[in-house]
Amino acid sequence: MTDIADDYSTWDAPYILGSLSRIERREYEEHLDGCPVCRAAVADLAGLPGLLSMVDPNTALAMIEPPEKPVAEADPPAQLLPRLADAAERRRRRSRWAAVGAAVAAAAAAVAIAVPVVTSVTAVDKPSSEQVVAERSMEAITPNPVTASFKVVQADGKTRIVMTCSYGPSDQKYNWDLDLYVIGTDGSQAKLDRWPAGPGTELTIDRTLDKTPDQIQAVQIRKASTGETLLSGTV
Repeated sequence: MTDIADDYSTWDAPYILGSLSRIERREYEEHLDGCPVCRAAVADLAGLPGLLSMVDPNTALAMIEPPEKPVAEADPPAQLLPRLADAAERRRRRSRWAAVGAAVAAAAAAVAIAVPVVTSVTAVDKPSSEQVVAERSMEAITPNPVTASFKVVQADGKTRIVMTCSYGPSDQKYNWDLDLYVIGTDGSQAKLDRWPAGPGTELTIDRTLDKTPDQIQAVQIRKASTGETLLSGTV
C-alpha cells in the first residue's frame, strides 16, 4: 500500500467527526468516489456522532488524548463532538490516525454494548440561548428505504440544521452516497454534507449555515450520483 493510500485509510474517523478542512474534505470525497474500501469504512462509522452524543465527555475525550483540563460534569453532549473533532485533528497532525480511529470506534462500541436497544434519548438541558425553531419529519418523494427528520436550531446568533436519518432493510441492495441540501426562500440551493448510506445504519449530521431560519424553505436529501431528491421537508 502506498503512503497516499495509507493516509486516506486513516481519514474515515476525522471525516465523520467533521475535523477535516474544507480542502481535505473535498479531496477525501473525490477519493471515496473511486475507493469502495474507504466508503465501507466511512459507512461503518456513520452512526458514530449519534452514539458519541451518549458518551460521558470525560470518557470519550480520554480515548482521543488526555484532556488539558477536567471536563465539567454539566458539559452538554452538544459540545462533545466539536471538542472530539478538535482533539482528533491535533492528534492527526502529529501522528498517524489509525490508533485514534480505533479508539473512537471503541467508544461507540462501548455505548452500543451498554445500550443494546435505543428507542429514545433523554433530552439534555440546552443553553438558554439555543432555540428549536422548527422540527419536521421528511417525506419520501420517491419510494426508498431511507427515513429522516430534521431540526432548525438557532443558537448564539447562528442557524444550525440537525438532521437524523436511518436506512432500513430492503430487498434492494444499495450503497448510496447521499447529499444534504438546504433550499432558501430565494430559490438558492446549498449542499451541507455528503455521506455514504447502506442498510441497517443511521447518522446524525449537525451543520451551521449562513441563513436565518426565516430564509430556509426546505431541507432535502438527494442521491449524489443522480441528484434525485429522495426525501424533503418544508420548514
